[in-house]
Amino acid sequence: MSACLIRGVRSVELVASNLDEAARFYETVWGLAPVAASNEARYFRGTGGYHHVLGLHCGPQPAVVRIAFDVADRAGVDALHEKISAAGAKPSAPAKLTALGGGYGFACKDPDGRNLAFVTDCADHADRADVTDRPRKIVHANLNTRDFDATLRFFTQALGFRVIDDNAPLWFLHCDNSDHCSIVLCKMNLPTLNHIAFEMPEFDSVMRGMGRMKDNGYPIEWGPGRHGPGNNVFAYFCGPDEVPLEYAAEVLQIDDSYRPRPSDYWKFKPGRSDQWGITQPRSPRYYRVQRLFGFTAEGDRLG
Repeated sequence: MSACLIRGVRSVELVASNLDEAARFYETVWGLAPVAASNEARYFRGTGGYHHVLGLHCGPQPAVVRIAFDVADRAGVDALHEKISAAGAKPSAPAKLTALGGGYGFACKDPDGRNLAFVTDCADHADRADVTDRPRKIVHANLNTRDFDATLRFFTQALGFRVIDDNAPLWFLHCDNSDHCSIVLCKMNLPTLNHIAFEMPEFDSVMRGMGRMKDNGYPIEWGPGRHGPGNNVFAYFCGPDEVPLEYAAEVLQIDDSYRPRPSDYWKFKPGRSDQWGITQPRSPRYYRVQRLFGFTAEGDRLG
């Protein structure tokens, strides 16, 4: 079994420059369901059990507030806290959380200054049935790194992720679940968000989601296609504030018998950007927005 105490990405929180517009998009176009709202924030769930997978906060400058990881129990949270403290990351103290969804956890910054949280015992949902064209969860977050060596060391040694494949400049990190990866690190000399990938139930769900996005004025920036590492079907878009988003389906499921493969294994023939060879490369717009979104200075403490 995996030695990693993290079970996946639980949620991502963003600053939205137009909170009402962004909330409408994630509910009526992207396909998430609202779970809580205030004048300053909105929260949304997928069809999976997590209390929420996306938080939106009102603010003038689009940014990422934090990424929250799911941990099985309090003992796991406490053990992670010890490992992160030993790595010198200065985490907040583990505590009962009063923020939306409750639970028990703590937060810290990674070597690139990103705000990360580690939580358990949240008020999760019992209804977890798939809906044909609605996202289940965040299947992975792709992060650009400025201090790549230190960040990779932090994720693998302090957090316990395993490098499951690499296709330079991308490194795919696996935790304690069956999904191929939950974090992707991109060596780009920037401490920003590359994209957020939402898991759809199957291939047809991605296609239906693509149609819904086009119908609402959000063009396809890359896809449909099928990746090499992870083997998933993909389609990429720019959401409100041009946040880089992915619909993904048929993600490769692995166990401890999977053997990582190096970059040379994954290189496509010239002119291809995916396994099928039918999709065009990323749009210039998507190439640009994959570098834009930094993390807020605040966010390394939880309520």
